[in-house]
Amino acid sequence: MSNSLLELIFLSEKRKNLLLFLKEGPKNIEEIKTNLDTSAVAILPQIKKLRDDSLVFRTEDSYFLSPLGIAVAERMHAMMRVLNVFSRNYDYWADHAVECLPSPLKSRIGDLENCIFSEPPDWTHLFEPHREFVEKLTVSRKIKGISAIFFPLYPSLFLSFAKNGADVTLLVTLPVYERIKGEYRSELREFLSLDNTCLYVCEEKIEFSHVVTDKFLSLSLPFSNGAFDHTRDVLCFDPVALKWGEDLFAYYRDRSEKIKKV
Repeated sequence: MSNSLLELIFLSEKRKNLLLFLKEGPKNIEEIKTNLDTSAVAILPQIKKLRDDSLVFRTEDSYFLSPLGIAVAERMHAMMRVLNVFSRNYDYWADHAVECLPSPLKSRIGDLENCIFSEPPDWTHLFEPHREFVEKLTVSRKIKGISAIFFPLYPSLFLSFAKNGADVTLLVTLPVYERIKGEYRSELREFLSLDNTCLYVCEEKIEFSHVVTDKFLSLSLPFSNGAFDHTRDVLCFDPVALKWGEDLFAYYRDRSEKIKKV
C-alpha cells in the first residue's frame, strides 16, 4: 500500500473500523452508526474520504466495499489478527523463536489470536509434562503430536492413550526416535502393533513441539536463544486454531518417513 493509503486507513480508528465492518457486506447508515457507536455527523466525513479514494461505494440506501476496498479489508483483517496474537502477551512472543515455524504456518499465526498460556509448573515438577496438558489429552479421542524434545514419560503416556482407544499419531525427529528405539523398545513395539497408532520420523530440523487433538492445540516454542522453554505452552481451543495445528502436523508428516516396525 502507498503511504497515502496507509494514512487514510490507519490514521483514523473510525475509517479502519468501518472498512472492517463493511467487509461483512453492505450496511446502511443506521447499522454503521450502531456498530461503530458513533453519530452521522462523526462518521459521514470519514465515509466521504473512503469514497473519494474508491474504497467504498454507495447505493441509494447502503454503503459497500469496492473491489479495491475488499482487497484492502482482507489484508487489514489478517494483520489485525496477527496484532491480536502478539499484543495479548507481547513479552512471550518477543522472547520466543516464532521464526522456527514453517513459512506457510507462520503466515497464518493470526489463527492463534484466541490463545492462552498454560500455568507454569511448580519447581517439583519442572521437567514433567504440564498437569493441565495431560488432563486435556486424557479426554481427547484423536491426538497428533510433533516432538523435537524427548520426555522419558512420553512413551508410556501416549501408549496408554492409544490402549484406551484414542487415535494417536506421533512425529518425532531422528534423534528422538533413536533414543526411543534404544531405551523404550518394548513400548515402541507395542505402540506400533496397535491399529489406532502411527509413527513418523522426520530428518529435517524441528525446534518446537506441538500437539493437536479434537479438543485443543498446544504449542511449545523455544526461546530466541534456542533453549527449550519447559515452563509455558501456547494453548488454543477454537476450530480455526485446531485447523492451524492440523496443517502444521501435515506439513511435517509429508516430509517424514512412516515407521511400520522396529
